[in-house]
Amino acid sequence: MLADGRHRVISYHDTWISIDPVQGCPYQCAYCVLRYGGTTGTAPRQTTSPSECVRQLLEYPFFIRSKTPIAIGNETDMLHPKNVDYLVSLLTEIKSAEIKNTISLITKAPLTDKTLARIREVVGNQVVFFLSYSGLGSRFEPNFTDEQLQQNFSLVKRNGFPLVHYWRPLLPVNTTIDAIQRMLNFVSTVADATVFVGLKLHPGLTEIITQNGVVDVPVELREKYGEWLPAETIPRIYDAARQICPHYRLYRHTSCAIASVFGKPNHTATVFRDDVCPPSHCPQVQRDICQAARRIPSLVEVEKVVLSLGRELNIELEPDRVVIREEVSQEEFTFLLHNLNCPLEVKAVHMNNLYHGDIFKGQKTNV
Repeated sequence: MLADGRHRVISYHDTWISIDPVQGCPYQCAYCVLRYGGTTGTAPRQTTSPSECVRQLLEYPFFIRSKTPIAIGNETDMLHPKNVDYLVSLLTEIKSAEIKNTISLITKAPLTDKTLARIREVVGNQVVFFLSYSGLGSRFEPNFTDEQLQQNFSLVKRNGFPLVHYWRPLLPVNTTIDAIQRMLNFVSTVADATVFVGLKLHPGLTEIITQNGVVDVPVELREKYGEWLPAETIPRIYDAARQICPHYRLYRHTSCAIASVFGKPNHTATVFRDDVCPPSHCPQVQRDICQAARRIPSLVEVEKVVLSLGRELNIELEPDRVVIREEVSQEEFTFLLHNLNCPLEVKAVHMNNLYHGDIFKGQKTNV
């Protein structure tokens, strides 16, 4: 979602290109970013046809066939019963266009074997499911029960899809020691990996979600951008995992989970980050894959990637990073990071999206 509330069918997020041909979610999660645009608790609305959606994806200047990860439906729940027929039609158009990129489907919606079979028939092993399960309960997520959310894991696993547990948002109520232990005891037996994420922060969004008396954000964070996840929460989760499920994959970044379930190098340079890579619970075989791909590209390689932006940039190559002495857009920064896959330093990033993700850590941002 754009910070100014405008809608785009195709946009670039931290990990993937987001395809959003449907707006509006019937569910009413208290913390949802869609509250910023007033589209929670609303009927899904199709803004374009599946064929037009694919055309826009193929014409999007930052899309690279067989490389750029895709996610479908960040402005609705694409597995809601009202969206499933559209989703299958869209996946069919993607297959017809011979698009082989990995596809992430994020959902809390009640799943069925029939729906999963329809998806498998069209796109098979291209899809990874991110099953949202926060453990916050019906006060925060009034349309769901633990039983239904847990049943989704069994269904996806039974149908043979890669399965990532999306543990978000982490708040004080679902990050007590007991809550963490309950969650890990369940997901480590059914999911391939967990990605855990704090509450998304944006001054306008925070003002909206704290009005309902359910979500509470510390006053000193209410004008901040990014993520609220108390520092002590992260080691608490990793420590519990070492005791409960020491070989279970546990990550802070969605890009790490996608890399791990498909056996590919991470594409967001997390292997260079001491605050992200070493603490992760990641199997040695995956660490070896990422380490083998760890390098600073040559100047010729950097210039080739920059050329794709359609404009010249002032580039400097340092031993440990690529430096660009100009302001770039949020989409340009993400494209450069994904395709250079090394530390990147820019003069500033002009932010367009509502959410300022962790890939922009250390960068000057302008809104």
